Amino acid sequence: MTEPLLSVTDLSVSYGRVEAVRGVSFDVAAGSLVTLVGANGAGKSSIINAISGLVKPSSGKIVFEGSDVTKTKSHRLVPRGLVQVPEGRQILATMTIAENLQLGARYYGSGASAGIDEMYQRFPVLGERRKLAAGSLSGGEQQMLAIARAMLAKPRLILMDEPSMGLAPKIVNEVFAVIDEVLAAGTTVLLVEQNARRALQAASEGHVLQNGEIVRSGAPEALLADDDIIQAYLGTGRSQQ
Repeated sequence: MTEPLLSVTDLSVSYGRVEAVRGVSFDVAAGSLVTLVGANGAGKSSIINAISGLVKPSSGKIVFEGSDVTKTKSHRLVPRGLVQVPEGRQILATMTIAENLQLGARYYGSGASAGIDEMYQRFPVLGERRKLAAGSLSGGEQQMLAIARAMLAKPRLILMDEPSMGLAPKIVNEVFAVIDEVLAAGTTVLLVEQNARRALQAASEGHVLQNGEIVRSGAPEALLADDDIIQAYLGTGRSQQ
């Protein structure tokens, strides 16, 4: 059996006396898109923040490419190929688009310029506006910039935290088209998303979280056909779809 790219085992995360994540376990196969869905406060962001080294787990184990990275800090994980696109995009609004990408390319080495040019070809709007402040971009374009910046670290695995948050439906479609391009480029994606229907439609596997625990897991088709999940997270009954 092929070893998963990422393996999370019995992960728990606490903030003081508050236990945000309890005993979560799942694997992410190379080349796949795995999604974590659930209501706000279900523990989704805490999980990926623990995986990316931004939050220290209270217990459990995180293995990336066969190595235990449970206690590894985020700045050590990025050059190893594990990169997060944070909630809210976190672009540097007063810096230019080009400057944002140059920061993302710090791990690219001698090929940084070629890597940035590749991002301009992949996302033409960024190339056209490269000298403008990143804050002048629309919400969807800022998300595009955040993903392009992450891609410049040559990731094996990208963790995406709520990439469609606050975006209009048309822009959400554009963001998910970018995610499709990331997958097509051979990068594995772990997606945290409140838009459960859209996330599951894009995924190869899904996990539903509630109160810090995984309560359902499986193929997206099965989860999308589950009446309990439909009523709790998708906002409609099966007969209304």
